Amino acid sequence: MPTTYAPAKQFVGIANETTAGTPVPMTSTVLVDNFKPKDQPKFLEDKAWRGAMGTDSFAQIPGVATADLDLGGPVFLDGISYFLRNLMGDLSTTGTSTGSGATTLAASAVAGAASISTTATIPSGTVVQIGSGATAEVFTTGTPSGSGPYTIPLTTPTGGLVYPHASSQAVQPVTGPYTYAWALLNSGTGQPITHTLTHMLGPTATSGARQYPGAVFSEMGFKWNSESELFTWDGKATSWPSVVLGSAPTSNPGTVAPIASWRMSVGIGGPATGGTLISTVTDGEISLKREINPYFTGNGSQVPYVIQRAGLTVEGKLNFVAADESPLLYMLNNSQPQLQLAINNGLAGLNAGAIVFDFAKVAFVEAEPDGSKTAVEYSNSFKAVLNTTNAGGSGSYSPCKISVTCNVAPGTY
Repeated sequence: MPTTYAPAKQFVGIANETTAGTPVPMTSTVLVDNFKPKDQPKFLEDKAWRGAMGTDSFAQIPGVATADLDLGGPVFLDGISYFLRNLMGDLSTTGTSTGSGATTLAASAVAGAASISTTATIPSGTVVQIGSGATAEVFTTGTPSGSGPYTIPLTTPTGGLVYPHASSQAVQPVTGPYTYAWALLNSGTGQPITHTLTHMLGPTATSGARQYPGAVFSEMGFKWNSESELFTWDGKATSWPSVVLGSAPTSNPGTVAPIASWRMSVGIGGPATGGTLISTVTDGEISLKREINPYFTGNGSQVPYVIQRAGLTVEGKLNFVAADESPLLYMLNNSQPQLQLAINNGLAGLNAGAIVFDFAKVAFVEAEPDGSKTAVEYSNSFKAVLNTTNAGGSGSYSPCKISVTCNVAPGTY
């Protein structure tokens, strides 16, 4: 029987990289229904004249190389944050309070610290939230020491505190679900981490899989249609050229289900609840785009020296059933209101999940009436306005904040 490979058996894995472009084994299976990788080596042509009546090259010389990745599918709340971290970079993490064991910092803590000083002791293995708001962080503690104040090691995630924390900030034991709030990274080099994507397809010798290290995302788009679709996403990335994985990977998908689009709620002029909830939006989309550029240097290597990220822009579309002229007036009056889009899975406890897109300010730049259907509609386009309200712990400005609630352990992303 001839050897063939069934595409139905393919899967995609992801892992955080410590060094950009150095491949690492997949740590999570990301559930997508589209993955189109394309290695992009460049070839340099020798067309020096040789007295021959031909215009083809006399040699094809290997040049530099990258790979392009297109992927997407339904939004799974336990996996989408990998890609948001790659594109945006700034993270604050909050948990669900256990209701007991709260204490405070007995002294200030600097970024990078692997322990904190608290006024009350905390048992080893406790998951605690340090601080609140844009600089909130969640860690699992190690064995305490001291007789007051107490030294509390921070064991998981490794690497210590991301943000500095002032004395007397709250230290609260928490549990899941956790909320991961993503904003534009503005500190340091402004470059989020990179990822290795592993594609198990079949034909690759020994393992059946290729890896795409150093992946840097340039686009993420989200779409929903209340009548007919799941809440979905798609993305584009550039990576180092693919490499062969040495041994076969194992798929280990989670149990979180995707979400039907009818669960989406929209708020204009405030949150997607109460008096600012807009009940006439039928469908829409959000597009996040980031300029990226691979740089190559004379270092004896075909792969990029760096895939550099530049600025982030965010825009979108909303389609309304017209109850009045409000969609048109958003544009004509240039009111630049808050826009919030929130979708949840309708579950409770540890199974509760949601994603919230919060824009402190948007400019509605198009509003087109449509009288060709059974009800009058408006099709609006908007652009995010950079603001400090949506900024994360790295400060400055951000076009939006995207918060994902799920029961995934802190440090995973």
